Amino acid sequence: MNFFRELWEALIYFIFPPRCPVCREIVDERYQLCTACAEKILHVNFCDEDFAPIEKVLRVTKYHGGSRNMLRKLKFDNDLSVVPALKKILDSVSSRDEILWLLKEIDFVVPVPIHQGRFKERGFNQTEKIFEEWLAKKNLPLKNLLIRTRETPKLYNMGKSEREKVLSGVFAPVEQVDLRGKKILIVDDIFTTGTTCKECAKVLKSLGAEKIFVLAFASNFGENFL
Repeated sequence: MNFFRELWEALIYFIFPPRCPVCREIVDERYQLCTACAEKILHVNFCDEDFAPIEKVLRVTKYHGGSRNMLRKLKFDNDLSVVPALKKILDSVSSRDEILWLLKEIDFVVPVPIHQGRFKERGFNQTEKIFEEWLAKKNLPLKNLLIRTRETPKLYNMGKSEREKVLSGVFAPVEQVDLRGKKILIVDDIFTTGTTCKECAKVLKSLGAEKIFVLAFASNFGENFL
């Protein structure tokens, strides 16, 4: 039985070889980035800017090229076919020193919430789709402690000052919880000016959180700030 299964798998691999989700080059595993695309996309490093009350911001990829295209498909086209590739990228960086350092003392993780109206329209929170399974493997629970109290216009064409005005006071706790002494990680799909995560962090701090960090799937850390 194993022989026939292996033969069938070999035949499928020959007819439909796994390809890089960005450039379609043949790769070893399904949803894996090829070496060239990994070098262009993967930029696991901390931002040097101050985003107080956030302690540190870590990105996984640069918001450019293949990473940008996949995230835009998910966020604006509701295309869930890119999710396995995004998860595969997270798996590929799990052992990086920066990731290990960031996760070692985190108590739990909070996703940036989307408004209920947008959730009904889209059917999912894209940040949860990207991170939830990966975090579960690391025994880090994802807790929806925040809500978006009002729907805001799309932010991608707005500069920093406009975002600050639009997002001021937009997040609130789902319920009053005691976060004293807790170290919390905020996860977000795209980190641009940092305004969204800072507003989330302010609410978590008001609940007593000791330290707050951010893990963004993609960011250019100032290179594309408007």
